[in-house]
Amino acid sequence: MKFVTTPEEKVLADKCDILAIGCVQSKLKGKTIPSFGQLLKISDEKLSGELMKQTRVEKFTAKKSTSMTLFSAGLVAPRYIMLYGLGERQEISLDDIRNFASAATRSTEKIHGKKCAVVLPKLPSSIELPDAARAIAEGTMLGSYAYENYKSDEDDKHERVTEVSIAIDRPSEKFKKALDFGAALAEATVRARDMINTPANYMTPSHLIVEAKRIAKTAGLSCTVYDKKRMADEKMECILSVAKGSEEPPALIVLEYCPKKKPKKHVVLVGKGVTFDAGGISLKPPQGMPTMKDDMAGAAAVIAAMSTIGNFKPGIKVTAIIPAVENLPDGKALKPGDIIRAKNGKTIEIITTDAEGRLILADALVLASEMKPSAIVDLATLTGGALYCCGELYSLIMGNDERLIAKMMAAAKSSGEPMWQLPMVEEYKKGYTSGIADLKNSGKSKAQTIMGAIFLREFVDEKIPWAHIDIAASSWTEEKLPLSDLGGTGAMTRSLIEFVMKF
Repeated sequence: MKFVTTPEEKVLADKCDILAIGCVQSKLKGKTIPSFGQLLKISDEKLSGELMKQTRVEKFTAKKSTSMTLFSAGLVAPRYIMLYGLGERQEISLDDIRNFASAATRSTEKIHGKKCAVVLPKLPSSIELPDAARAIAEGTMLGSYAYENYKSDEDDKHERVTEVSIAIDRPSEKFKKALDFGAALAEATVRARDMINTPANYMTPSHLIVEAKRIAKTAGLSCTVYDKKRMADEKMECILSVAKGSEEPPALIVLEYCPKKKPKKHVVLVGKGVTFDAGGISLKPPQGMPTMKDDMAGAAAVIAAMSTIGNFKPGIKVTAIIPAVENLPDGKALKPGDIIRAKNGKTIEIITTDAEGRLILADALVLASEMKPSAIVDLATLTGGALYCCGELYSLIMGNDERLIAKMMAAAKSSGEPMWQLPMVEEYKKGYTSGIADLKNSGKSKAQTIMGAIFLREFVDEKIPWAHIDIAASSWTEEKLPLSDLGGTGAMTRSLIEFVMKF
């Protein structure tokens, strides 16, 4: 998608499919009405008053997320003019701008258009123009996304917007850089979505290796792959045990970016990569299995983030660790009641083979700790209970260091990805320690999301700041969202990049 800028005074002469104008609300004699600026008044004059007439007929008040569209009949250069409500000026947020940009793109594609123009109203003082530019880039690209790789009929595929024009007079260099940054973040999220949405017969651990190597080559990263023999030498019994039920060999992928100057900081990102999760011997219900290709959403986000991190070249070292397996039932598969040993020597009694993500992360987190980094952040579709904490829009964060959590939450807020912190409740630990081994991989508690984090903490060096992000709820959507189509959302990809760039 190409982004260009156009002076606002020339936007009505810009031949585009939709001219999308952001509108705000104002009060008149106690009533809420749309506030129309000079551009809209000129547009209305050229359209013989039809624009204002239609706002009255459709009772358009510029309420947030409402819109109306008028065919221009050739009276102005844009084919259609779309008005989009942003609510009261002082309440406009960057999320509102993202949603506006997404709506403009989707409306353009609905009329089989290729080009749209976006006009923002005067923004509140809390929003700087470069931040708005980033939001527009993210909104247009994410709103345009659809996974259609396996549709053979071209007529079944939707039109894609190829150019977005932004109305602004004399954009600053900072504005242009923010626009490029937003586009890069959105592109990484799209890459993560594609990986998540790819069917599990194609997106296997072996394919993750291919994807990681391809990204390493284009982004200037090093890529190391641990095979079964090396994992055995490294005593990674947890990863090897989860993979025993599959014909597909497991892998542990390590991507590394290192700046030219000796870095003072080192961040390790760990992403859960279960490319398909049938639950193992503790088989999942059949109705829940079709979406289990998304159990590698953590790995997808981390790999996609590394592709952009490598291109942006931050001043810190960044390592990504991705344990990749399939969790299937087989005569050789891990069984409930088995006891296995993690890389740090701790023994784990298997209560359910469907709590496999924490097992492969255990070995990966021990490896991460051995690197003695400045911080570790892991990302995983870990617990079904995450959905019942804050619903499907939120990612949940826990950890051992409040400063690190605050940095991650700030990055998520800046990226427009909702996040909520859950407490690490020490009392719940006893649910893991009452068996015949050091730990059980599942305990009796309703707070499964918190318990997942408490389990993982056992495999992190307590001296290293660590944060765990559960994206089991936010990684997949069954309904179309303002910035996401059905399927994988690519949750936290943008936040990870933002976090690393500002660490």
